[in-house]
Amino acid sequence: MAKQRIAYIAAAKNDISLTTEQLEGIDYELDHHVVKSDGEIIEAIKGADVIITEVVPMSRAVIEQIDTAKGIVSLGHGFNHIDDEAASEKGVIVANCAGYCADEVANHTIMFLLACSRRIMEMDRLVRSGNWTAKTDRSKFPFAPLGHLDGQVMGLVGFGNIGRATARRAIAFGLDIVVYDPFLPPWVAQEYRVKTVGSLEELGRVSDFVSMHVPLNKGTRKLANEKLFNAMKPTAYFINTCRGPTHDEAALIKALQGKKFAGAGLDVFEVEPTPADNPLLKMDNVIVSPHSAGTSDHSAVAGRVRLGEEAARILKGTLPMSVANPDVLGNIPVRPRAGSR
Repeated sequence: MAKQRIAYIAAAKNDISLTTEQLEGIDYELDHHVVKSDGEIIEAIKGADVIITEVVPMSRAVIEQIDTAKGIVSLGHGFNHIDDEAASEKGVIVANCAGYCADEVANHTIMFLLACSRRIMEMDRLVRSGNWTAKTDRSKFPFAPLGHLDGQVMGLVGFGNIGRATARRAIAFGLDIVVYDPFLPPWVAQEYRVKTVGSLEELGRVSDFVSMHVPLNKGTRKLANEKLFNAMKPTAYFINTCRGPTHDEAALIKALQGKKFAGAGLDVFEVEPTPADNPLLKMDNVIVSPHSAGTSDHSAVAGRVRLGEEAARILKGTLPMSVANPDVLGNIPVRPRAGSR
């Protein structure tokens, strides 16, 4: 039997040993390609059984040229750089590394929540500027209102791995959780002790914190928009640690300028790196970080390990643990689920 072939595509040569260690026991050969264009990608993936990508964009034009590959495995949690609809039509499984950084992103979300609630950045600036003195009257500190958390409401948009990890942490702080997720089975909501709502506007009306936890696709692009922002409480905060284009940045800026709600914690932006003249960076009530919520020493290892594990599952004829394009299942021969053999 001929060796199975893996096409590993990336924008630069990196150490892939953590990934290849997970392929032990499989008879395969791997070609590691540095690619800069669609043409180079198409050439690199010819004859491959599995494509591993380090977040290399794969458009419909590229996907349609796949000749033998059964699956694409992408490093990271997001997969918006791959045309998953084209892959489903082509009968190609798309797998991501879902969950590998869920704890990190959930922790980052809670960090934003606490920093916003306690207005820690403003307090930091007050002390550093020398405006905290023995004569300072605390009642005149420009920090009202300061959050209490216990009994407040956190609204989660999306309730996948990261949303659930965030909910567990928020509940420990005494927050009540409401969720907007049209695809959430009711028994999962019951298991996690969360209340579901039928619209984003309803979630905005009842929440003290609104936090985004959805993948970026056609259905979620600019999902958080003017309607949501106008529905939010004037004392509420908006948090996004998933993908920048899931919120309408122009509408967000307008809402904050108009004091529709109290502030925001943002790890992601519509354009990244975000320009230095982005109005959001000039606002004292906006806390920002450079799309780093999922980053840690642990996740840097876990992501590359998961990459190899998912590739191995496809090569062995099973489904990966995380199928990012479930519609593909109707277009391919039945595969057993991972671990069912």
